[in-house]
Amino acid sequence: MATDDFGQGINVAALLDAPDAATLARNLANGIASRSILRFASASARAAALTGVSAPTAGMHSYLEDTQRLYFYTGSVWRQVSSLTQQGSVNLSWTNANTASVTVTFPFAFASTPNVFVNINSGNGAVARWSCRAYQITATNFVAFLYAADAASLTSGSAIPVQWLASLT
Repeated sequence: MATDDFGQGINVAALLDAPDAATLARNLANGIASRSILRFASASARAAALTGVSAPTAGMHSYLEDTQRLYFYTGSVWRQVSSLTQQGSVNLSWTNANTASVTVTFPFAFASTPNVFVNINSGNGAVARWSCRAYQITATNFVAFLYAADAASLTSGSAIPVQWLASLT
């Protein structure tokens, strides 16, 4: 058998090889699958599937559905490739108050509670002296809480943009 033109070691049939469609198909499927991103329900499902001749080799990638994360194999351990991040913006309005809040629902649920960062994306008027934070954070939502630096100062805000970033690391 010959190998592919890209030097990846995928066995392909040569013209002088005896016809064997099953071997050809298996060699192509195994060669391509081992170089693709493999999907598994969990790390334990990955460990159960990748044994023997299918044992992982350095450079393999896998995606785990339970954690929604991408991993690569170093040759001895699976390492996370990236964190799962979602971001967005919500407009908030209030009248004659020193606090304001809104519940933000993530576009899709995280596997566990993420870190959430919020920012008031406006420096106009009295809002320039306001601060914000996230609280009651869950895998599906959080509360963006805005508050005046001077609790005795009541102000109003209209469609104030609040940006947020949520990440699992």
